[in-house]
Amino acid sequence: MKMLKHLAAAFGVATLLAAQSAAAAEPETKAVTIAVGSAILNYMPLPLTKALGNFEKEGLDVTIQNFQAGGSKALQALIGGSVDGVVGFYDHTIQMQAKRKDISCVFLLNDVPGIVFGVRADLADKVNSGADLKGLKIGITTPGSSTDMIARYYAKENGLGLRDVEFIGVGSGAPGMTALENKSVDALGFYDPIATLLTRKNAVKILFDGRTVDGSKKAFGGIYPTACLYLNQSFIDRNPETVQRLADALLRTMRWIHASSPEAIVDAIPPAYKLDDRDLNIEIMKASTSLFSKDGLFDPEAVKTPLAVLSSYDPAIGAAGIDLSKTYTNRFAEKAAKRIGD
Repeated sequence: MKMLKHLAAAFGVATLLAAQSAAAAEPETKAVTIAVGSAILNYMPLPLTKALGNFEKEGLDVTIQNFQAGGSKALQALIGGSVDGVVGFYDHTIQMQAKRKDISCVFLLNDVPGIVFGVRADLADKVNSGADLKGLKIGITTPGSSTDMIARYYAKENGLGLRDVEFIGVGSGAPGMTALENKSVDALGFYDPIATLLTRKNAVKILFDGRTVDGSKKAFGGIYPTACLYLNQSFIDRNPETVQRLADALLRTMRWIHASSPEAIVDAIPPAYKLDDRDLNIEIMKASTSLFSKDGLFDPEAVKTPLAVLSSYDPAIGAAGIDLSKTYTNRFAEKAAKRIGD
């Protein structure tokens, strides 16, 4: 009996030491640079995490670079090595795997895409569906961006060839709205807060609204996970504790979003990610809270939707034999939940 007690005590000490060792693990690198392509609401949890001090709580010094020219530019920065990670659209990881580049999402920010696609109000009588876009100019953020991919998919799904419409890079946010209003483009893919602003001004006729689960299913045939934190697999392998700390910080923020009032969230959001009108920002947040993931986890079924969308118009992706299990991982979000607790 004494022997069993000694063994139990020894096991308890060993378990405690192991736990202390795990808790004492230091991040491999504390200074991390993360890029975003624009100041859309989808990406807002990243700067909010910094504003709330959650990165600092995890012992990290995070610098955020906003390229303001679309997610493809942020992706290029990651590939080029000038940033460590990107908060951008999940579908970029699929594209990169088709090009034999190992990039993986480690934390999901958006359960639904949040994109709205519409035409100028003065064309409302002429355009009732995507098929009516023939001969028109479609505004995208930049070539290769997610708005580009989604616009091309939408055109193809409505029976249009790539020569039937013209895709024009107009930037994101306010520049895109300006391009639509001054008639430089006829149709546009856009996100909140611009989506709500254009709707309030009666400046657009919406063809599809991806800010809801039903809207996502209508536009893409399923739930379409979008913004996530993605990094080169080599960075993940070299810096597992740093990546875990990033996931821990983001989970703290996502939980805070869902536990806080729209007013509190709006007051905490950095200025670049909201409008000057506080009441309008609150209205947007009330309608958009469901956009944000509660746990950072990917649904293995949902990730099939972006693959189907990309494969439908890009033969190279369809023929690449994409292994979706290599485009994301849930291990960091799952461990974050255990480390933070309820």
